[in-house]
Amino acid sequence: MISTPKIDRARRNTLKAASLILGTVLATGALHSVASAAPGGNGNGNGNGGTNGNGGNGNGNNQGGSCFARGTLIRTRDGYRPIETLAAGDEVAVRFGGFAPIKALVSHTLNSVSGKWDGDQSNLPVLVRRGALGENSPSADLCVTAWHAVYVDGFLMQAGDLVNGTSIVFEAAGDRNTLDFFNIELDSHDILDVQSAFCESLYRAETERCAPLLRFTGGRSQLRSRLRSVASVVVDRRQPIDIIRDKLEERAQSFALAA
Repeated sequence: MISTPKIDRARRNTLKAASLILGTVLATGALHSVASAAPGGNGNGNGNGGTNGNGGNGNGNNQGGSCFARGTLIRTRDGYRPIETLAAGDEVAVRFGGFAPIKALVSHTLNSVSGKWDGDQSNLPVLVRRGALGENSPSADLCVTAWHAVYVDGFLMQAGDLVNGTSIVFEAAGDRNTLDFFNIELDSHDILDVQSAFCESLYRAETERCAPLLRFTGGRSQLRSRLRSVASVVVDRRQPIDIIRDKLEERAQSFALAA
């Protein structure tokens, strides 16, 4: 069978698209079964089904959802240091300003229950394996939360959107009860040197991003992206988010072949 990078890309994205469609069908069927089996309500709900509005870790500090695991090495004026050893006033290397002083170091702890992480999707740990983003980038396995953005080809992309099952994966809880996460707040949003990979500093909603953020907004968004990549074998109309995802998946395939 003839194989070229374009054909391989189309084949891979066809399988991914089929998986997304199957997952949607199964989820819809499960919801229908639950709805059919559930008794009718009495209309007396207390209206408390929403979130408590307190942010990812319940502290209202926007600390959950975008953090680095304990032990992550951050480049400072004194070289790379574990993030948990840093403090306000320490200077870290940033892409758009040389070095910048830390405004605050924020943290939260992710707990596990029965071997599974307890928390919303944004807080799930993602393992970015050594070299997954480029040559020696990161220089060692890097663990971030799913909504933490990495900087690739001039854009920010959340780690959870880049999971490919090979070089970038969701990290299981295993026998761990907790996992500590930290993030660095600067006076302005910027890109940190994290184990030779580029990752964002803490982003707060009222601040301006240092680079455009690309993200999927749900299953349909992901499916459209996959279909654009499938069609690219004939007419390439992929968007930057598709191109970056495809590039990192192709890199992941080379990892798998070398293993």
